[in-house]
Amino acid sequence: MSAQFQNQVLSNLGEDDLAALLPHLVAVTLRKGDVLTEQDGPVDEVYFPGTADLANVMMFADGRAVETSTVGSEGVSGLAAFLAGAPCSWRVVVQIEGTAWKLAADVLRRQIQASPALLARALELTHDYQSQAAQTAACNAIHEVAPRLARWLLLVQDRTDQSEILLTQGDIATLLGVQRTTINAAASELRSAGAIDYRRGRVHILDRTALRGVACSCYEAQRRRSQALGIVTRFQRVDRSSPS
Repeated sequence: MSAQFQNQVLSNLGEDDLAALLPHLVAVTLRKGDVLTEQDGPVDEVYFPGTADLANVMMFADGRAVETSTVGSEGVSGLAAFLAGAPCSWRVVVQIEGTAWKLAADVLRRQIQASPALLARALELTHDYQSQAAQTAACNAIHEVAPRLARWLLLVQDRTDQSEILLTQGDIATLLGVQRTTINAAASELRSAGAIDYRRGRVHILDRTALRGVACSCYEAQRRRSQALGIVTRFQRVDRSSPS
């Protein structure tokens, strides 16, 4: 991947697409908790994460929130609403701070209309995010919290290639739509399995194989679907001296 972008979509642009978009791309640093697109608001700007990780979150009238899908260095934010020319049905929020590239939505829209290759990639990514959301809805309804937490941690590591995740258990509980005490119990179970350790404000992945052993089948199912679309996460792009 180009060190210039650290984003798979931008790094794989054809010459004409790159020439059209490059003058308008703005490098930004995103902070945890930044709201990039508000639920039911317009998609005025899109973000291509580099080292940052974004969450698509459904907000409820009582203040609760649940993550439906994530966007990392493999993709771009707000695509479904952007392609439909409609308000965004979810909030886009930064869950892991880091770098990204910002682009005015109108600029991307014009280039997608002119580029069949870019349109095809945008549709593939949209399908992947829709698949994530459907898998997450089913997972939340059926699976216990510890396997869901293991899946979620694996997905975050896939997109960031970080073993240390700077989020509190309260943050994670909010994203998974459960009580903090429930996350505490699930995290304790994962620590007993030797998969993770944690202290205030951070979770450290110690043994990815152990974590995959606890994770529900939703993780592997979604990973296979993404790979079939040619969507490869940051973790998968790095050569490993031992199997992951």
